[in-house]
Amino acid sequence: MVLDNYTTFIEGILKKINEFGIDVSDLNMDHIGYQASSNEDYDNLRTDFDKIGDYVSEKIVGGRRVGIYKLKEPLRYKQYVNEAIELVAPKEGQKCSSGLDHVEFVLKETFDSFMKKYPNLSWDTSKTNQPMFPMITLKLSNTTQVKFHYTPVLEIVK
Repeated sequence: MVLDNYTTFIEGILKKINEFGIDVSDLNMDHIGYQASSNEDYDNLRTDFDKIGDYVSEKIVGGRRVGIYKLKEPLRYKQYVNEAIELVAPKEGQKCSSGLDHVEFVLKETFDSFMKKYPNLSWDTSKTNQPMFPMITLKLSNTTQVKFHYTPVLEIVK
């Protein structure tokens, strides 16, 4: 099943975040993201995602499909409760594996004030001016990243 290893995945993300010195202990872990390896894989995965969540929305974001599901049973890890999961199709020409890809947190402060706490990190700020879902991103490894934004995804897609 697509979420069989979610605790190991979240543990790994939190470990890497901690190694970067980022404190997320008081932030809401809004949702996790699952990257599909191809458009065909995305279509096939929708069957699995329909079993674990209720389909809420699908939009074209950055030239690819992004499906949002409200989980029937929230994912719990320590103090974090994830009520949603994002299924992401690859961008045109992107080569990637199918699997859990990212975690997103909701900030209680501005992007600038948050990033100033961690000035030595290579923040991707290219999406701070997106009208629907502004965010900052930090690549943690070749296959994982963490994203920070202002509004929970289930509120945005209402």
